[in-house]
Amino acid sequence: MTALTADKKHRRKPLTAIVLSLIMPGLGHVYCGRIVRGIILAFLSSIFIPVIFGTLSVSQSSVRIVVIIASLFASLVVWLVAIIDSWYTARRTADSYALKDYNRWYVYIILILMSTGSSTQIAFNVRSSLVEAFRVTAVSMHPTIAYGDRFLANKIAYNKSDPERGDVIVFKSPENRRWNWVKRVVAIAGDIVEMKDNELYINGQKLERESVGQSSCDSPKETVQGELFLEENGQAEYQIFLADIDKEKKEFIANFPETTIPKNHCFVLGDNRNLSRDSRHFGPVPLATIKGRADYLYFPAKDWSRFGRID
Repeated sequence: MTALTADKKHRRKPLTAIVLSLIMPGLGHVYCGRIVRGIILAFLSSIFIPVIFGTLSVSQSSVRIVVIIASLFASLVVWLVAIIDSWYTARRTADSYALKDYNRWYVYIILILMSTGSSTQIAFNVRSSLVEAFRVTAVSMHPTIAYGDRFLANKIAYNKSDPERGDVIVFKSPENRRWNWVKRVVAIAGDIVEMKDNELYINGQKLERESVGQSSCDSPKETVQGELFLEENGQAEYQIFLADIDKEKKEFIANFPETTIPKNHCFVLGDNRNLSRDSRHFGPVPLATIKGRADYLYFPAKDWSRFGRID
């Protein structure tokens, strides 16, 4: 880079350097003529985004929490270093500072847009290949996922293996491909599934379940009372909710004829068994339509004690 002017004073203002660093780490250094240092700081501030999202696919909650906290802390440190150092650099810059050809307002805007575009591209790549965020607009997975909850789906969970019983999956609705539904896998390829009076049978064996107590399910329209149960399905254990509904509707969904799950399919049910549209209505779900496994509840609608890994 070459100087634009050598006979005019262009003192660098510390406050301006701070403001630019707040907008984008490293931009304050570019303003002060330290472009290499500025680019390094801008790069360091952006590398923690894929680290955080990638960590969400780690199964061990202790490892995940430590890495996320460490990444957030490191990102904050880089940001603070950029602000403080840009202020210090501006103060040390001579009053006779000669403008460089990159000391132009439109260059700063281009750098900001490039940085934003890079972050957007990283976020897009993460969304398309690693994780994707979803917001729940139904009560069919209560109590595991409530109405209004936001969760992250792990999109690489089934790259090398198929869903297992107990997994909570996101898939394209067989009734409308524009919709994404979230349900629990209760049977996999080769299994024989059947329901009798709201009791679930897998390969002829009735699943054991234990009453947890009375509870309620809130939706924008109404609050429904019912009973919670802890259901065991092979190695998986999860809660289901049986809402108190009218007898005619209950008889329709409480019974499902014996069905063998075909290859490359799975059978899904909502944890809110009496208020869910699932494989009892549209049959087994093709594995090819699965978008990922619902792994992490990052924004609970009501109770923050539910924040964390989805069971």
